[in-house]
Amino acid sequence: MSKERFEQTLRALIAGELPVKSDYNEFVGHADAVRQLLDVAPDEIRDDLQFLHDLLAGARDAHGAAVLGIFPRLIDPELANVEGRISDYARERCGIALGDGRYEKGELVRESACEAWPGAGSPLTSNRFPYLLDTSASNYFSNRFWHGEGGPPGFIPVPNGGRVVFRGVYPNSRYFAFHPSDFDTNNLATLIDVDLDPDSGSANPFRGPVPDGADRRFTAQFVFTAPPAPQDREPNTAYVGLTKRGEPNQAVFNIYRTTGSELGALPPNNTGVPLPSVSVYDAAGGQTFHCDECDPYPAGSSPPADRTHFAPLPIPDMRGLNWPGKFIVRSNWGLPYDIMASDDLLYLVAPYTNRLGEVFVCRAKALRTPRTPEEPVYTPGMDIRGFTVTTYNFWAGICEDAKVDHEIAHDADGYFTLVVSRKQDRPTNAIADTGVTWLDWGDYLDGQLTFRMLLRHDPLLLKLAEAVESGVPSPAIADYVPRGAHCSRAIFEQGGWRAAFEKGIVAP
Repeated sequence: MSKERFEQTLRALIAGELPVKSDYNEFVGHADAVRQLLDVAPDEIRDDLQFLHDLLAGARDAHGAAVLGIFPRLIDPELANVEGRISDYARERCGIALGDGRYEKGELVRESACEAWPGAGSPLTSNRFPYLLDTSASNYFSNRFWHGEGGPPGFIPVPNGGRVVFRGVYPNSRYFAFHPSDFDTNNLATLIDVDLDPDSGSANPFRGPVPDGADRRFTAQFVFTAPPAPQDREPNTAYVGLTKRGEPNQAVFNIYRTTGSELGALPPNNTGVPLPSVSVYDAAGGQTFHCDECDPYPAGSSPPADRTHFAPLPIPDMRGLNWPGKFIVRSNWGLPYDIMASDDLLYLVAPYTNRLGEVFVCRAKALRTPRTPEEPVYTPGMDIRGFTVTTYNFWAGICEDAKVDHEIAHDADGYFTLVVSRKQDRPTNAIADTGVTWLDWGDYLDGQLTFRMLLRHDPLLLKLAEAVESGVPSPAIADYVPRGAHCSRAIFEQGGWRAAFEKGIVAP
């Protein structure tokens, strides 16, 4: 195929002149857009487009055991080179350029200091396709367990009918939990901070003040059996012997998440306490594996860091024109499997595009959250535990910008206004003094605004999710439902958020 055909197709996709399959499963539309480019691809980039298309189609269509292979493919650093070469071709041969075009296939340098917690996620290790972690206020540590014989490398073996026991100190954070996922990467029951009973002589700081002289220790466990009857279940226990679909489960992918560390998210940390010890026991109670509590970042060491960097890829996001600014309740790209999303978070997601204006505006009444560490998480009168808001581009592999709830400005009426734009398009009145919080769009055609709200099963957030999904909010919740609008920089500078919603393109 010729350069001309490829350029015509890419420009037509950007302009919205070609139909692209539409679905809340993001991989449906993205795979279709890449397929249309692949159909007219010159030899120079055919292999790269084929690689990208096959990855997207694989994620789109995966089910059952095939899901297990999707996660490592989505975080393969070779994608940085694949997308980079496509971007180079669009820049050099078609004159379609975004940003500086820099890309690098890096590698994760330095290993975890904790044998039992080999995986670490932080703002230093998040640069992966496509935006797998929210690192705006979080640190992640992970391990993997294999139930029975014949486990793959990197899995801690658990004998048939055995259990994994975690012993540790409650973190100094806004939130923490153990998140086990099954063989299909679907969520199993999480063990949430406030639900974990303390050890004898200890107190749970997520429930109330810790008395003088009391410790802050807990014990939690994963039991590799089917869940017993409710009255027979042990405290602080997740039963992980069955998959979410009710089939025998061999693999558990566990993520230990902390959000809102009192030490901040950077440098990476576990809130000033060690990571829990990990012990494995067989069905008769005999210990088969043990690692002590561990400091993941001991003094004098450097945390793991990932140098991978993606170039801005000039392939449009079909959602930007199909439902611009419309919020949906989805996590992890709308796929029919969880791929280890957090079951404790309510995700509110809205796409935006510069094809409808260089400024995207979002507004809602602010939910009250505890201002930790000055206020404990159990402070009365709060609406929810907390939230973050982040900007992404589907192809970029990184959270471009992020704000934690207390970094977001409010106006006199208790509302927040978020303005998303490129740096050069930032309105002069998009400043905290006017009750506006600005977030960087990055050098991309399109993007996604994502709210992550804790805890998803809180009554108020259940009502908020229902309001977003139904589009018919009750009067009690309506003001808290985010609204989105696209407009020009000039419109926002002339009249702020009111002008954006009166003269811009408002989400349905």
